[in-house]
Amino acid sequence: MNDERWVEERLRVLDARDDWKPNADAALAGLQQRDRRRRGWQRGWMWSMAMASACVVAAIILPAPAKCAMLGVGCPRPSAPSILLAPAVVAKAPAPAHLANYKESGSPNAPVVCEIYSDYECPSCAAFYNSVFPQLVREYVATGKVRVVHRDFPLPQHPYAKLAARYANAAGEMGHYEEVVRRLFASQPEWAANGNVDAAVALVLPPETMAKVRALVDSDAGLDATVAADLAMVARDQINQTPTIVFVYKGERRKVPGATSWELLRSYLNQLLAQ
Repeated sequence: MNDERWVEERLRVLDARDDWKPNADAALAGLQQRDRRRRGWQRGWMWSMAMASACVVAAIILPAPAKCAMLGVGCPRPSAPSILLAPAVVAKAPAPAHLANYKESGSPNAPVVCEIYSDYECPSCAAFYNSVFPQLVREYVATGKVRVVHRDFPLPQHPYAKLAARYANAAGEMGHYEEVVRRLFASQPEWAANGNVDAAVALVLPPETMAKVRALVDSDAGLDATVAADLAMVARDQINQTPTIVFVYKGERRKVPGATSWELLRSYLNQLLAQ
């Protein structure tokens, strides 16, 4: 009797309310939604399995370069961290022989050679030489860690850049290269506006030395030969903007185009020297 009463009570609980009415549309919509979820899950599972199978097959049959490009596996490790923007690395080649001349500074035994391609009329070059270059000289060139090589790359859109290079190289023949280079970049806005390179250089040279520099600028074709030699290096290193720095380390030439901050340059040199 107790069992029967318990069953009857349960059945009464399950009885529909007096105001209840069946809603076939809502029931159908619920069933359709559940069916869509089930089919979506099945499609996702099948797609995942297909992709996993394709990756396994590709990992087995593809050559190493294709695996690296498509799957990101089997890629060679980079030889050294880079600065910015992933600097382009020129094909490995023996470091050029460095002759003692006025365009070079630093120890000939320095482990890193820093070749700087610049244009005297380029504002970015002036910013680099006025703010970054003195720190490079103080911390790395003067301490024997880096050897600097200046390379002339007068751009065709700058009408006075080649003339400025002739004055700097003529001053170099007289033993006054560095001070003229500093003066040309420091006073760039003035002489670039009127083309009076002579007046800018005359401010840092004794009169008798300035007279010899003028004579060389007017007559010596050898000054253009030094620029031509640098332009040959421009073609070799595929330089297309100024300033550009090429680091030569252990026979490998690494190109870093564009102006860079002192913090990034120092970080890169420290990484290079730590190898």
